[in-house]
Parts: sequence; structure tokens; C-alpha cells
Amino acid sequence: MRETYLMRTWKYTILFLLLVFTLVPFLWLLDTSFKSDEAIFASKPTWWISPFTLDSYTWALGKKGIQLGKLLSNSLITCAITALITGLIACISGYGLARYKVPGIKLIFVLLVLAQMIQGPMIMIPWYKFASSMSLLNTKTILVMIYCTMTIPVGVWIMSGFFKTIPIDLEEAAYMDGASKLKTLFVVVIPLALPGLVAISLYSFILGWNDYQYSLILTNSLSAKTVQVGIAEVMESMGSTNWGGILASGVIIILPIILIFAIIQKFLIEGLTAGSVKG
Repeated sequence: MRETYLMRTWKYTILFLLLVFTLVPFLWLLDTSFKSDEAIFASKPTWWISPFTLDSYTWALGKKGIQLGKLLSNSLITCAITALITGLIACISGYGLARYKVPGIKLIFVLLVLAQMIQGPMIMIPWYKFASSMSLLNTKTILVMIYCTMTIPVGVWIMSGFFKTIPIDLEEAAYMDGASKLKTLFVVVIPLALPGLVAISLYSFILGWNDYQYSLILTNSLSAKTVQVGIAEVMESMGSTNWGGILASGVIIILPIILIFAIIQKFLIEGLTAGSVKG
């Protein structure tokens, strides 16, 4: 018992230290965002906030700054649509691959994995030419299309593994009760697959939220730019950088992801682990 107690104490000590190491940068970001410029550049940094001010947040959200409200709206719309499309296609395609004998299914899974290897700079020029020829430059549509090509293969692969963990006897019982295949899918199967669906949707949302390179190359106006590009442009182009405003922008950008994680973390963990059991 003593050994068990000591091991448990040691384990939680390590976890606590890792937690502190992870959270300190964000806490410092949050703390500094409420300080004045004089306090931010003080010779002796301190956690104490004096004087407390919201000027940095006013600048970040106002027209004098980077108009973060509009940039956030662009990012939220783009990422939400990406998550919705990915969840829908991954759910239907994953179910089909899990429940039906699809010719060449092994090749399909290989192609799903390879699709993740052909991303980023190597296909940037083709994407740009496609967007230009289809008059999609500087639109949210092209960003959604690109993000979906990155998220759907992963989503299909994980959802297929998740559906394989759901006993087929449940569906057969529903058929015997007179339910159609479509009703069985939406009433019986999808509620059980909800953790995996949530995990895939959140993954898709975060991937789009963190994107910088595609948004930088394919958008150039306030109507389509995302928050990542907006902050980067402020840091690179302003003669006198408003570091307080940038720190406040960082806090505002991080908060939505933290809130989403706090709400659906249970579904996320269940979905990622269950989807990896079979593939």
C-alpha cells in the first residue's frame, strides 16, 4: 500500500508540474493583456496588474485596431461549415465502409491515409489556380473546400472504426421492429456514434481555426480573412506594434476553443479512443 501511495503521489506530482508548465504561458498572456503599456514594458515584470485597463481589448475589437470581431466571425463561419460538412460526409461514408462489403476497401483506406500526406505547400499552387479560375479567391468558400479535403479522409477513417464497435445486432433488432435502414441509422446508430462524430467535428473546427498559410495566400480582405492572418499582419506591418492589443487578441482567439473543449471533452476522448479500436 505504501508503494502504491508513493507511486500515486509521484504520478500526480508530475501531472501537476506538466499542467503548470502548460498553463503558465497562457496565464501570463491573460495577465499581461489587462496591463497598460508602461506596465507591460516595465524593467521588472510582475504578475500584479496595476493599473487594470481594458484598452487593449477595446483596441482589438474596435475599428482602430484589427477589427477582431469581423475576423472572428469569418473564422467561426468557415470552421463551423467545415465541421458540419466533415461530420455529415464522414458519418455516412464511415457507416458504409463499416457495414457493407465495398470492393477494394483496403485500397480505399490506403488512399485515405495517403490523402493526408499530400497537403500544404506542395498543392498550394494548384489550389490557387483552381480558386482563380473559379472566381473563388478571397472567399470563405475556397477555405471550406480546402479544409474539407484535409478533414474528411481522417473523419471517414475514424468513423468507420467507430461504427465497427457498435453491435450489428442492434440494427437487426430495429429492422425486425419494422424500422427502415434510414430510420435505423438516425435513430439507433448515430446516437451511439455521437462521441466519434463530435470528435471529428471538433478536429475539423480546430484545423480550420489554426490555419494560416491557406488563408494568407487565398484571402486579402476583411470579408474573408481569418483571425490568424489578421494578427500576423498587424505584427508585421505596424510601425509601432500595440503589444497589449495583440495579447488581448490572443486571449480572445483562445477562449472559444477552451470553451468548446470544456463542453465536449467527454465526447472527444470517447470518440478518439473508440474510433481507433478497429480500422
